[in-house]
Amino acid sequence: MNVTLGVPRLKEIINAAKLISTPIITAKLESEHNKIVARIVKAGIEKTTLGEVSKHIKEVYSPTSSYISIALDMDAIEQLKLNVDAFTVRRAILRGATTSSGGSSTGAGTSSSSRSATLRCLKETHVLIKRGSQSKLRVYVPPDMKTTLYFSMQLLKAALPGVIVQGIPSIERAVINELGDKKTKDGRPTYNLLMEGYGLQEVMGCPGIDGLQTTTNHILEVEHVLGVEAARKQISAEIQNIMNAYGIGIDSRHLLLLADVMTFKGEVLGITRFGVSKMRESVLMLASFEKTTDHLFDAAVHGRTDAIVGVSECIIMGMNVPVGSGLPSLFWKCGT
Repeated sequence: MNVTLGVPRLKEIINAAKLISTPIITAKLESEHNKIVARIVKAGIEKTTLGEVSKHIKEVYSPTSSYISIALDMDAIEQLKLNVDAFTVRRAILRGATTSSGGSSTGAGTSSSSRSATLRCLKETHVLIKRGSQSKLRVYVPPDMKTTLYFSMQLLKAALPGVIVQGIPSIERAVINELGDKKTKDGRPTYNLLMEGYGLQEVMGCPGIDGLQTTTNHILEVEHVLGVEAARKQISAEIQNIMNAYGIGIDSRHLLLLADVMTFKGEVLGITRFGVSKMRESVLMLASFEKTTDHLFDAAVHGRTDAIVGVSECIIMGMNVPVGSGLPSLFWKCGT
């Protein structure tokens, strides 16, 4: 899978970006040596739309009625190990999500508000399964649509291929990954799943997935699902992975210090003007980062004070920094 690395990825982590370019969820399988089971689990997670499993979605006009005819490709469904038939497709058309619902860093929504107005008009009597068939459906135009019959048919024909019939709406793609360095005694390979998209909580609860060993490279989603301590650990691990890809070694204490600074307030805050303003109350420390004149002007207007105990403040004022070689003076004062 194409994963963002280098400076762009570092910026995403340090800035605590809500939307990242390549969100990847890595999941361990409960049956990690069986590729058939891996394909079944993959089929249950990866987003599959009606347009991908249909032979045709076409308009039918007759003197008595007009409808959209849908024929499912049962051979493709069998090869993809999907649990899809005419009954599940009918349920998805009436109540399921569409590709426009998408996902977010806090999970994907499938409420009716995410569905198009055309699909929300459909009732139980408008979506019928052909008698005696497991693969053919008919979708009739609702009478309460405010357009002409022809345009209503076109709206339905455009909306139906995007209906999600199986999988998690926020998972765009899933790939079965063979771990070359992990094999059993009899030489069988080990597999895991790599998923592109958001939805860590949904993936952890899927059958066949070991939720205790499922991770994502999206820091804010880790915080939302597992808490700030898990996000703190993930920050240092992600930066370490980026550096290892280029053969650069960094002492883990530097990464832990960065992770602590970003999470010590109980939430993940980026090293940006907005994040730093939430981290620190010191006027001079904020002024030393960005918008110096604005911070100093606001502090003067509101009559704020600064204890000058941090590194930036002491350097600005020309005082000894109370860390390292400047710290023992405190002990000398206490001893006198």
